[in-house]
Amino acid sequence: MKKLIVLHGATNCKSSNYGDYLYGELIYKYLKEKSYNVIFYQPSDFFKKHIPGYTGICGRKNPAAVLYVPGGYFGEGHNASFRENIIHFLRFMPLGIWASFRHTPMAVIGVGAGPNNCRLLTYGVKRICNHSEFVSVRDNISYEAIKVLCPKANLYNCSDLIVSSLPYLRQNNTKQISEIIKSRGNRKILLIHYSNNRLALSLFAKAAKAFIKSHPDYFVVVSSDSCLENEYELFSRFKEIFGEACGHFNYDDPAEFTALLQQADMVLTCKLHVGVVSCCYGKSVIAAACHPEKTKRFYEQISTPDRCVSLFETTTDELSQLLEKFYLAQIRIPDSLINKAQMSWTLLDNFLNTLDR
Repeated sequence: MKKLIVLHGATNCKSSNYGDYLYGELIYKYLKEKSYNVIFYQPSDFFKKHIPGYTGICGRKNPAAVLYVPGGYFGEGHNASFRENIIHFLRFMPLGIWASFRHTPMAVIGVGAGPNNCRLLTYGVKRICNHSEFVSVRDNISYEAIKVLCPKANLYNCSDLIVSSLPYLRQNNTKQISEIIKSRGNRKILLIHYSNNRLALSLFAKAAKAFIKSHPDYFVVVSSDSCLENEYELFSRFKEIFGEACGHFNYDDPAEFTALLQQADMVLTCKLHVGVVSCCYGKSVIAAACHPEKTKRFYEQISTPDRCVSLFETTTDELSQLLEKFYLAQIRIPDSLINKAQMSWTLLDNFLNTLDR
């Protein structure tokens, strides 16, 4: 009988987030190719719909192992309230705590960690990391955060798993992609991604308007990176502020969104993984981060810290200046960072070998 591995991360609670989906699909596919039986813990309908061939059943089912997939959930959100930390704990920690008491083999791969001020969340992180065969993190700050909490944990300082996984990202070139390519004509694409954040929407629309006046050879396309109930309301508001013709990509398929990122020339985003994937494709990226504590770490890793500012401290003028400064400057991910990301895959292989003994 195939051994069962349960995956968990930001893959539950109606999640449709692009970055979290990529993590889940990459590791799911990797394990399935090695002939494991793989399920997600409480997967969202979005994951069940889009993971190729997914037929898993929710629940623990006495697994041979529990694997926490990458994500930034081993730290608190930006200015998180006590209530938000409680919800955070209930979403991510119970499975790992359960596995630790049952002595189920467990590993944590490529997570972001810190800040860690909530005692309940800290308990969960410590319990999981101290009972994991290995913990790999995606940046120096995460490494130090876990090292302080769990000095005896088998801890490795790696980088974002996606950095070493670009060839394995699926692309789906759909009719929607073709229509965007047709609409842009000979112009380059400036992709605007404000997610569900109205502050980002307003700032980005004004900055894009100023940029397009000086650079009519660019065509603006707007997209989110998750399924939003108010998608069209937000886009209407963007068009009202922007005041120019622009394209709209309706997010529903992560592979289709990956195809869009490859088509873009420049990206203005408020979140991490739209920027990470775009950087991996060599695009010019500006980030006004809604989670600056986490997002700034990546741009520091790739030696372009000036490309990332806090959404809550920036202005339209600053974003306009950044667009002007970097619009011709493509990003190249250092080989050293790709090698560090690959380390997490090596650690995962070693973990799987222990299961098969």
